[in-house]
Amino acid sequence: MKKLKLFEQFLTEKETVEDLQKIYAAVDTSTGHEWAREDGSEAYIIITNDNVDEIELEAGIPLLNYNKKISAKLSKKFPDTFVYNPNDLVEKSSSKKKFHEILEGNPHIPRTAYNEKDAIEIGFPLIAKPKNGHSGLGIKVFKTQEAFDSADKSNYDVYSQYIDKKSEHRLISFKGQPFVWMERTPLNDKAKDGDGDAAEQMHFKYVKKAPAGIPKNFADVNADFCKIFKDLPLICFDVMEDKEGHVYIIESNTMTGMPFDISLDLYEIIFKDFYKRDMSKAAKAKLEELCKGMIEKTLKREAKKWEIEA
Repeated sequence: MKKLKLFEQFLTEKETVEDLQKIYAAVDTSTGHEWAREDGSEAYIIITNDNVDEIELEAGIPLLNYNKKISAKLSKKFPDTFVYNPNDLVEKSSSKKKFHEILEGNPHIPRTAYNEKDAIEIGFPLIAKPKNGHSGLGIKVFKTQEAFDSADKSNYDVYSQYIDKKSEHRLISFKGQPFVWMERTPLNDKAKDGDGDAAEQMHFKYVKKAPAGIPKNFADVNADFCKIFKDLPLICFDVMEDKEGHVYIIESNTMTGMPFDISLDLYEIIFKDFYKRDMSKAAKAKLEELCKGMIEKTLKREAKKWEIEA
């Protein structure tokens, strides 16, 4: 009987090992993606600048691209590896200019211009954005023509309409299905109405909510935009509603931060998509254990910034 129990325990442990560490993730852990430095590394095989030159990718295991440079190295050395969000497609979303060019004229995109002359026609207040950026870095709101004329605008290549917002949300979807919904509220003036220097970050509080409760107007726009970017299975949209209830997509991102247990939810989703089956019960139990740890670490890191709706 004792031998039988030991054998059953061995099978359970073997089963767990087989269904975890079955997705590679190319990540630069210096960029703030805490999940890859913490319990996420017990699910994914994390590839960083430190080990990218030594690692040998095993055939038949997919790669999640969460860093373009690392992913480029791996794709060149292992061209047969299946990549979720390959670099050539990521650029469509990560470049603010390309993103707006693809969607020019869409009613759910703020009016956009690519030079100073056309920007002035949009009117003030006016948002100026750099080619690439995150967390509001480089973004400046010009409230008057005088402020616009006197500023150094050499770092800007996209100008867009200012939205007087009622609410703001972050939706992360996989193949068109949202699996993360976070409502975000401003924690500083730049996040609230754009006041502040271009070098200042925007700071928000994120409240994680059940995706089933996403309001219909947000869900419909998100679904339409996922179809437009259907060749990018994983995509995040920052969505804003103005005071009249009109919904705008402010920007997109394929390598957004993943607080709480989002990275582990994504692991299970990618596993099922790639391997065409559910994870084992033992692997799911281990993943749930890791999820609890990730949630606790997120809430302890900055209590005022993170919340999970009961």
